[in-house]
This record gives sequence, structure tokens and C-alpha cells, in this order.
Amino acid sequence: MRLAALFAGLTLALSLNPLFAAEKVTLRLGDVKGDRFAALKASGELTNLPYDLKLTAFDSGAPVQEALNAGALDVGFTGDLPFLFVYAAGAPVKAVGAWQNNPDSIALLTRPNAGVHSLQDLKGKQIAVNRGGWGHYLILGLLERAGLKPSDVTLRFLGPVDGRAALTSGAVAAWAPWEPYIATSTAVDGTVRVPQGGGKGIMSGYSYALARDEALSNPEKRKAIADLLVRLAKAQVWAQQHPTEFAQVLGKNLNMPTSITASWIADARIRPLVFDASLIGTLQKSADFFHRYQVLPKQVDVSKAFDFSLAAGANQVAKSVQGDKS
Repeated sequence: MRLAALFAGLTLALSLNPLFAAEKVTLRLGDVKGDRFAALKASGELTNLPYDLKLTAFDSGAPVQEALNAGALDVGFTGDLPFLFVYAAGAPVKAVGAWQNNPDSIALLTRPNAGVHSLQDLKGKQIAVNRGGWGHYLILGLLERAGLKPSDVTLRFLGPVDGRAALTSGAVAAWAPWEPYIATSTAVDGTVRVPQGGGKGIMSGYSYALARDEALSNPEKRKAIADLLVRLAKAQVWAQQHPTEFAQVLGKNLNMPTSITASWIADARIRPLVFDASLIGTLQKSADFFHRYQVLPKQVDVSKAFDFSLAAGANQVAKSVQGDKS
């Protein structure tokens, strides 16, 4: 998908008043696929920023985490499971905000001729997943759903681009991606969803805004992060309410057909979440699940993985959305 070229135009510094730019704090933001940034821009939420925002976009959550851990970012947007692994490894980051994708927008795909017509047909097959991420978690849950064990299949640990290539080439029989990879693969490659292969009942679908401890200890950056969380929540509500316009914006920004971005938006149904202590138990459940399967080598206590102090404004936006706690 020529990701390097697609995202080159998205890596920029936003400064609405160059005369005073030197006096502004700069937030270095990492995003996955650029969809949150696109919503922020299209909704007008980047207008009159009291700080500079420098964006870098990545293919998936793992490199966002790596950049955060290395000190190359102040804030990163990524899924809950990549965060779990870097937190378990001692990375100096905390979750400061949250939103949710439809859990069924994380799903198992196959080729029509791959012989996978049910979850039970996975036995003996090779499956592409991203190690320690949504795909890995999903397949373990789906195997439980089918009454199978991890030893009944062969997992191939591949990133989303290589996973897609492995499925279309026939190197694997199934692949566990998320949006927009699902919309792209089904439309372009002719892949199909495996029946009962969605994440509902297995995945939370939660994603987090993460911040480095170093940024959280800076009073000016704390203010900027709190402001960004409000703007992001408003932008996500705007995207929900303007799906056609948002699909067009995403298509233009990411060089994708609007039909694919529209399918992505309709499937993902991204919405802001009230960011409070109720989320601790959900992440702890994921940590315990991965530990049970020895994906996480040790038991992890996630109770200190969150900083709820910056979320008051964003929570007000989330509470205004009907069904925000479902």
C-alpha cells in the first residue's frame, strides 16, 4: 500500500503562529494508519492549537510503542495489547485516554479455497498473526471457542503487511487482522471472514492514548495532552456523525478508494470511552489470558498502568455519546 509514501505527507509539524512557535510546547505524536489524525484535522479540532503537534504515522501499534519507549514520542495512539507488552517490560509509559473499536472489526480472514469454512477447520493449518497483538489474542480466543488447542495449529508471527501477503499467496490458510486491513483485503484480495471468527466476546476492542512519564512530569505538556484528548474525543464523535465525509478524507489522506474507507468506518464504529478505573480490570483480564498461554512470560499487575488525571474533559465528551459505556 506504499505506506512510506502515504504517510510521508502526514509527518509534519502544525504551527498556526510561526512568530510564537518557539514559545510553544511541542507534542510528538505517533499514530497508527493516521486515522485519528485525519479525524482531528477534518473535524477542525486542530484549529487554534495552543501548542505544536508533530505527527509520525506507523503501520501498527508495536512500532508506536518502540518509539515511545525510545523517547522519540511524547504521546502514542495504539491498541491495548501492544501497550500491555511494553508496560510489562518496564517502559516508562501510561495510558491517559481510551476509545473503542467494534470488537468484530478484529477478525479472522481466509481465502475461499483454503478449506476453512468453520473454526474447527483451522486444525492443522498455518495462521498469520501479529505476535502479542490483537491478532494473537484473537486466535487464541477463537481456538478456545472451537475447542482446539494452540498446538493444533501453526502460528506464523507476521506484521499486517506480511500477513496479508502470506494469506493471498497461499503461504497460510488464515490471517487475523483488524481494520482497515480487513476492508482492504476483502475488497482487493477476495478474502472472506471465517464464520464465528470475529472478536466479539473475546476482544475488548480498546485502544489507548499513551504518554511517556517524562511528558507527564512536564506541566506544559500535561496541559497539552489533556487538551489533545478532548479534541480527539470530539473528532471521533464528529467522524461518527459524518461517515461519508470522513471516508472521503481518509481515502484522500491514505490514497485508498472511498469504498474501502467507508467499509472501514462502518465496521470499526470507533467511539470515545469514559476513561476511568473500570478499564483496569479489562486490561488485567487480557494480561492474565496472555500469561496463561505463556505469551506474557510473567504475571503482570496493570493497576499502575493508568493516569486518569488528564481525562476529565475528554470524559465529558464521551459521556455525551449515547451508550458510551456498553
